[in-house]
Amino acid sequence: MRLESAAPIRGSDSTPAGCSRNARIRWAYPWILASLCFIIAGCSNLKVKLPTSDSTPPSLTWNVFHHATREQADHPGSPTIHAKRGDSCRILLKAKDPEGVKTIQINPTLGGGEMTWQCASGDLAKNMSATLGPITQNLAPDANGMVLTSIFLAFELDFSMDCPAGWSFASGSAQLTGRAGNYFGGVTTEVIKFAVNP
Repeated sequence: MRLESAAPIRGSDSTPAGCSRNARIRWAYPWILASLCFIIAGCSNLKVKLPTSDSTPPSLTWNVFHHATREQADHPGSPTIHAKRGDSCRILLKAKDPEGVKTIQINPTLGGGEMTWQCASGDLAKNMSATLGPITQNLAPDANGMVLTSIFLAFELDFSMDCPAGWSFASGSAQLTGRAGNYFGGVTTEVIKFAVNP
């Protein structure tokens, strides 16, 4: 498992802590997010005056970009995506709320993000796992009382899912949990799952 961030990865009994081969994680820090916002969409039309109420929580959409094929697609809600061992994908969690987004998180609680896979050797099976660490971005009104109505976080997954010598990969799965909240306590949580085949 190769780790390219400061997010904690904890090994199970069958996976050494701090292992370095199976989940590659990166995220965009606030200044990167801001830069991308201006480059891609222009932030001026993504801000509104902070209202006095908001009766609906943010909506969440996952965007999955496959590095090998260069294909990408949006997946609202809590989808299940099929992948193959060795694939690598960039995951964007996009939050929108017409009255303003206050916070966005990936894997906000322990166990919200994880990979599990099974290695086989004859009639024997070995279960492997890794915990994927959290990312949080908190927002606040600017000096003019304006708030962003849309924001995203980026997360990269590498499904290499290595097995010990003499063992072969059988199957695997992964999940990320996304959460976003507005300025009046409205919260939405969605989970994206991956079914990983040989």
